[in-house]
Amino acid sequence: MSDKGLRTFQRNDPFELILKGLDDDGGVIVRDFIDQDLLARLNEQLQPDIKHVLPGSDDVGEEMGAFWGKQTKRFTRLAARAPAFAELLDHDLMHRWAASQLEGDYWLNTGQAMIVGPGETGQFLHRDTVIWPVMETLGRDAPNCLVSIMLALSDFTEEVGATRVIPRSHKWDDFARQPNPDETVGAVMPAGSALLYMGKTVHGAGANVTADQWRHGLHMSFVVGWLTPEEASPLVVPWDLVRNYPPRVQRMLGYASHARGENKAPGNWLIDFEDARKFFGVPFERPTEKSGFLNGELV
Repeated sequence: MSDKGLRTFQRNDPFELILKGLDDDGGVIVRDFIDQDLLARLNEQLQPDIKHVLPGSDDVGEEMGAFWGKQTKRFTRLAARAPAFAELLDHDLMHRWAASQLEGDYWLNTGQAMIVGPGETGQFLHRDTVIWPVMETLGRDAPNCLVSIMLALSDFTEEVGATRVIPRSHKWDDFARQPNPDETVGAVMPAGSALLYMGKTVHGAGANVTADQWRHGLHMSFVVGWLTPEEASPLVVPWDLVRNYPPRVQRMLGYASHARGENKAPGNWLIDFEDARKFFGVPFERPTEKSGFLNGELV
């Protein structure tokens, strides 16, 4: 394994320094990404599902089964399972980063609980952008389309399978090059911290070599509005619940239409050629020549 670790920041450190670390290395650790109250509520509200969801999957085939993990519990629909997830989905630092990297509007790609069990082997190294074939084909030249976090709900140590990252792999000239586990570093961090990483950065869950400890993690990613997300949020998080969430969270969950850039009218995810928010009776301002996107928000 590489002996050079990831840069570590505090949530309130200058944004420009965090952004430079991400641009240079493709991933950084931000300690105290969420406060202890939100951490406690996320753990409490997700605990029933963590307890009852079985590890592994019999329905995804051999290759995806290995990627999934035979001793790993995974589940989505977090905005419906845990009201506290809506607070995480509204995290200012996450949105500031997304708005700085993703052209035009963006929405939730997926929110997933990833609970790595004792005896789990290391996940094979990958880039999250490979789910969109054109991004894999374009490689380094592909536009930035995805930003992600892995939030530590419990302490991430080497022994329990802290996420492995290959720094600077988002800038490789040849994205077809086979990654070597010896190039990775571990995202070792206390609960409440987050690994922020680019969609082009090579990473994977580490091996859990303990006999009785589970690694509790939560993945969340934002994708540009002109790509189909991995998770079909509007089908599993009903409007009767979402109507009570903040406007930015509603947008992230698909209850709004997407514009392609500054001063551009919505052009994707429409209802009768109108912004979806009109259908749901949500107040919004249509973009004009003097309005557009400001810090990721339609104004």
